[in-house]
Amino acid sequence: MIVRDEFNQSNRLEVSPKKFIKVLQKLRNQKEQTIEEIRSKISKYEEKKNAEQAFYQSLSPVRKFFASRPPSHHQAVEYMVHVKERLKQIDFISQSISELDTTLEGIDEGEEQQELILSSSLIDEIREYKETGDL
Repeated sequence: MIVRDEFNQSNRLEVSPKKFIKVLQKLRNQKEQTIEEIRSKISKYEEKKNAEQAFYQSLSPVRKFFASRPPSHHQAVEYMVHVKERLKQIDFISQSISELDTTLEGIDEGEEQQELILSSSLIDEIREYKETGDL
């Protein structure tokens, strides 16, 4: 099976279909694990913030006055860094997983297919696998 880049047609890989399917499935599993790690980081951040908020609410009014809390715009930036950006990463990884799924479905449907055209990002990931010796 010949795998070509959709933009640079001279950029190509020659792979057996079974190994190619295994590599795509490994890439998919890695991406799913990455998503789970990011989700766990988000939940840890939210648990920490909820604990801080509960502690602050438990303080007496005098102690609240002297307690140092970051300004609201700092909290907003912190939320953007710890949650929003990570959610964007999850969306990007989910899109690449769906691309992998459609590629796997295309391979399963067309077993006799000799040439496959993929995106350059997916080709780069496959090349990384090839360099590590898995392909």
